[in-house]
Amino acid sequence: MMGAHTARWHTALKDALQKEEGMKNIFQFATTDVNTTPYVRSLVLRDHIIHPSLPSLPLLLTTTDIRTSKVTQIKSSSNRRVEANFWIKATNEQFRISGRAAIYPSPKLSEQKGIEGVGEVYDAFKSQGWNWEDERRKQFDNIGAHMRASWCRPVPGSPMNSYSDAEKWPVKVPKPEEEGYDADEYEEALGNFGLLLIDPIEVDFVELGVMPNRRTRFVRQKSDGKKWKEVILVP
Repeated sequence: MMGAHTARWHTALKDALQKEEGMKNIFQFATTDVNTTPYVRSLVLRDHIIHPSLPSLPLLLTTTDIRTSKVTQIKSSSNRRVEANFWIKATNEQFRISGRAAIYPSPKLSEQKGIEGVGEVYDAFKSQGWNWEDERRKQFDNIGAHMRASWCRPVPGSPMNSYSDAEKWPVKVPKPEEEGYDADEYEEALGNFGLLLIDPIEVDFVELGVMPNRRTRFVRQKSDGKKWKEVILVP
């Protein structure tokens, strides 16, 4: 079974996320380093980026500090393969999404590699003048002042002398129009802030909220990259 328009798995994911309560956009994100050692952490899904001409090929958007180890791991991978996992308690559904990742950091960085490698989806956006820097700044301003302050800290994962060192760090980084705005802190945080995009290639969708349970693998077709092949699996 093929889907030429909106991907069925993506419609199911969005519907499930709407029904979820609490931290509904939290998912687990896995990478490997050059030694193929796996690493997993929890991230927040910020948005679904969909090009009008490619409705079946959504990009999943999250954000990151570009100094973190996951960025290094993604850039060191020859194929940039990653996996995202969503468990939706409200519907008893799991989505394991395997795909290629890309980082869009500040264009001011000397080693800025941009978003190369995402492929057809990115090319479609680029051909119509899509501005990823505007998207990066929009996402940065959409995040709360306390969260923005996290990008003013020392390099994540670097050693500290004591927990009290954190008392010296900014607690909030307001936007220019907000009270307490500090231009230096705002620009420092913005400079460390990057977009992380996932371009799905294969999705393992498990439905445990129905009886009998269902499991379907969706595979993006190489012959026609806009279509997904669905394979029914044993749950």
